[in-house]
Amino acid sequence: MNITYLNASETYKRKVQAFEDEWNNSNTFICSKTSGSTGQPKEIQIPKQKMIDSARMTGQFLSIQKGENALHCLSIDTIAGKMMFIRALILKLNLFIVEPCSNPLKFVFNRIDFIALVPLQLASILQSDKEKLNQISNSIIGGGEISKTIELELYKNKLTVYQTFGMTETISHIAMRKIGFEQQEAYTTLGENFITEENSRLVIHSPLLNFIPLKTNDSIELIDAKTFIWKGRTDFVINTGGVKIHPEEVEKKINSIISTPFFISSLKDPFFGEKLILCIESKLELHYPIKSFSERLHKFEIPKEIYFFPTFTYTESQKINRLQTLKLIAHAIQQVL
Repeated sequence: MNITYLNASETYKRKVQAFEDEWNNSNTFICSKTSGSTGQPKEIQIPKQKMIDSARMTGQFLSIQKGENALHCLSIDTIAGKMMFIRALILKLNLFIVEPCSNPLKFVFNRIDFIALVPLQLASILQSDKEKLNQISNSIIGGGEISKTIELELYKNKLTVYQTFGMTETISHIAMRKIGFEQQEAYTTLGENFITEENSRLVIHSPLLNFIPLKTNDSIELIDAKTFIWKGRTDFVINTGGVKIHPEEVEKKINSIISTPFFISSLKDPFFGEKLILCIESKLELHYPIKSFSERLHKFEIPKEIYFFPTFTYTESQKINRLQTLKLIAHAIQQVL
């Protein structure tokens, strides 16, 4: 594997070198942390052989060829960043490294065949470098669902990328679906991975887990053993007046209205048990008329209140840390009362 740094500080280069040294040491595992998007991050040990197997599954699924060029622009501290490095190593790719930033393609003037991005990076690239994105054979997006606004922008520009599905426990992604011009609603599992469901929750069966079933908190519509439609996480389900609401489904319906980061959550309510609230990252209190929501949402899905907060808390993989952000918002509300 050939490594070329396109834009990186000496500190970041040392981080990459430290991971390469960890990979080459005598241990049979590496240490990483879960993302922390639904709770406190925890450290886990990941067998190196399982990372190799995962890299090969991705290469086979996307038909990545030896000698192609890959761009590494995710934090090497995350499992996503580690896996991108390992894919380049195992698949014998030429690796170009950019220190994580909103638009890594602005530093790229070489041909790139394979790239992994988070949604924030994809949104930035679509604003200023979509021509470069169009020239990349395989673009995979992880770290969160893509908004309808971004999907529409991809479609208008005849661009297709792969949305990935996975978690640290599965050693990166185990399924993908096309979004954009060649839109697919359902995820398809990679390699020997297959899925079942229990009480409408996803159960993963993977060679990366020695086929020991991994029960998740993801609500799905099961199509068959290889394909499923993701509906949301059950641990975020809101029970308001006896009606169960999946925040992610509500977010999908209104994400073309709201231009800044946001999420749907809930607060305790003496009448409903839980009341839906809309949390928006903004220094200004923007005006979003209820009518704009009522045209898209069922009456039980309409937020009872809207809260603006200058800065959300994010995980290392750039997902909104809903639990921590909600704690900050709740604390701010108590200060006002």
